[in-house]
Amino acid sequence: MIELVITGAGTGLCDSILEAIDSLESDYRVRLVDAMESAGEARRFKGRTLVIELDSEADLESADVVFDLKQIYQGHAVTFRPSFSLLPMLKGVLAPLELGDIKMLHGVVREPAVKHIGGVEALASQVTQLFNSRDLNPEPFGGMLAFNARTLDESGEVNELRSICALSDTVISIERLQTDSFYTVHASLWFQTCSPPVADLILGFGTEAYKAGLSISPDSGRVARDEGIRVCTRRVSCDWVHMMLTADLEKTIWAKEAKTILVDALGKMS
Repeated sequence: MIELVITGAGTGLCDSILEAIDSLESDYRVRLVDAMESAGEARRFKGRTLVIELDSEADLESADVVFDLKQIYQGHAVTFRPSFSLLPMLKGVLAPLELGDIKMLHGVVREPAVKHIGGVEALASQVTQLFNSRDLNPEPFGGMLAFNARTLDESGEVNELRSICALSDTVISIERLQTDSFYTVHASLWFQTCSPPVADLILGFGTEAYKAGLSISPDSGRVARDEGIRVCTRRVSCDWVHMMLTADLEKTIWAKEAKTILVDALGKMS
């Protein structure tokens, strides 16, 4: 039997991951681990009650797979750690394209507060502090994020994007912004293609129409479980296409990445 350990189990991300993997029918068991403020809490999973263990006392040596949401694990098990990247958003969308199809890519990526451990709570606290004319706690953002945005380094993002076949020799210019959205990643990208037929192909990647008044974040604040990446496309000229992508970083990106890692591990160890 495979043992899956999830650190940072008191977080909303853990709840999203448990939802995502609940349908997996295989021989594995789950252990939940977190710090004192969450230890002892219970979670329901596959009809059973799981109690969160105290991380300072939990033995992780027997773990085969670790979803290290708290980023405290130092062992050698198969590990998933949540880290923001535009890569999982574009990898699937651009999979039908080939080397040389895209000459240039430029645009803006807006990242949500949830990318930081405790970021949602920290952003909500900053909003409250502003309304009450109190000094802001700058962490974990390095300054004021409420009703604001902060510029991030984009070099690592550009290097990761080049691992996509269609972008390996593309001229890429990306601006990364940390925004005061709680959960939603938003990317507004312009592609210069090698030919009008490739532009037509990219236009076909859209999942819904681009229109005035389109909401970037869901009106409810969160997407439903199993919600996919939303893609809007529109032609700018014969060889230029604008693409807008939005996704819930926690539910749509991270939870599905974690599920894929567990599925792969179960396949190799079965």
